[in-house]
Amino acid sequence: MTGFRSHCPCASELDALRDSTPDLACLDPLSSDVVAWLDRAYCALNKVDVAEGVILKLHEHYLLDPGHKRVAGEEIIKTIDRARRTDRLMHRIGLSRLT
Repeated sequence: MTGFRSHCPCASELDALRDSTPDLACLDPLSSDVVAWLDRAYCALNKVDVAEGVILKLHEHYLLDPGHKRVAGEEIIKTIDRARRTDRLMHRIGLSRLT
């Protein structure tokens, strides 16, 4: 079970992040709002699966490259969506009780 964390109110945290996703393709990735959102996303993802947090950080790096910014933003959203599905699945099959 390496990489998985105990279930917490992550689903609602991830839902809130998804609902408040900034326009990563257009906004400055170094702006305080985007940095704060990315930090919250990393913490929430890390609670569900450490690997997803690492994946977010990899895509976050590409936000600094104008040629990759749009794709990086899309991949960050996909990472959050994947973590939401993982969190719900873990909860449904009872892994949420393990630590």
